[in-house]
Amino acid sequence: MNLDAFIGQKGLVATLKKALIRPFHAYIFEGEKGLGKKLLAMTFSKQVLCEKKIACGVCKSCRLFDALTHPDFKIIKRDEDKKEISVDAIREIIKDISRGPIFASKKVYIIQEAEEMSTSAQNALLKTLEEPPEYALFILTCNNLERLLPTVVSRSLVLSFKRYSSSEISEILKSHGYEPKDYVLKLCRGNPKIALDFYDKEVQNKRDYIFDKLLSYDGASFSLIKEFESDFEKFKDDFAFLFETVVYFLRDALMFKKTNLVELITNTDKLEKIVEFANKHTISHIYRLLQDFMMLEKYSDANVISDNVLDMIFLKLSGG
Repeated sequence: MNLDAFIGQKGLVATLKKALIRPFHAYIFEGEKGLGKKLLAMTFSKQVLCEKKIACGVCKSCRLFDALTHPDFKIIKRDEDKKEISVDAIREIIKDISRGPIFASKKVYIIQEAEEMSTSAQNALLKTLEEPPEYALFILTCNNLERLLPTVVSRSLVLSFKRYSSSEISEILKSHGYEPKDYVLKLCRGNPKIALDFYDKEVQNKRDYIFDKLLSYDGASFSLIKEFESDFEKFKDDFAFLFETVVYFLRDALMFKKTNLVELITNTDKLEKIVEFANKHTISHIYRLLQDFMMLEKYSDANVISDNVLDMIFLKLSGG
């Protein structure tokens, strides 16, 4: 793939195409997770290193890049057993830079999820960003720009990734061999990773489980939070998925109950279950369930929902 083949982010791609011959020494690709920051960083890096600057795929540089053995290209990321990218990892980069490029005119370093660098690691990198060798190119991908030191940000060119249009999401899905589905385009919120995840069998099973549990809810429990309490451990690594699936289900049921219009439903593949749930409950009851479940919105991770937090929520919901 080269920049011409990259789907979406047209403004950013145009900026990078103009910079192929003389790129800036440091870029920050920032935006929410799943918008293609790493993919664009890899695409740009390959094209910069290519002998013809087109990511030809046949020159020695491209072949080394595709094999992940290019001596002038490195990816730095947090080790799975570590909490952060250490200062030692950045010192290794600095040491490597001093040796200069071997095959290409540039040495390219991608620091993946750069906000996970420790403060000392960022300060070590800063020294190189202040006086970079002319052949050095840094690309920092970042999900949370506020976690980077302002001095690191100020010495880099920040490129902000935006969400994709439905047509772009459709094109991405087709490129992966998937048929775009209406509910996926509605629920992914312009995020390619979320869209692609809907085609994963495990995600489909989790979604079916949540829908079936909602449909079996008989209203006896005063809160859906109580109903799903036992599932927090099961979804501890993907609590946002549980939360959003429940909220969109209730939102659909509420909209159908109020308007009787199936056109307003986002979960179009689960239409029968939405209608069945809506017919079982009153508008006020569905609204109350939605309002109560939204209390979990500020908890992005199930691991932070302690028993004390749940007790406090249950007390509030029961009028205590």
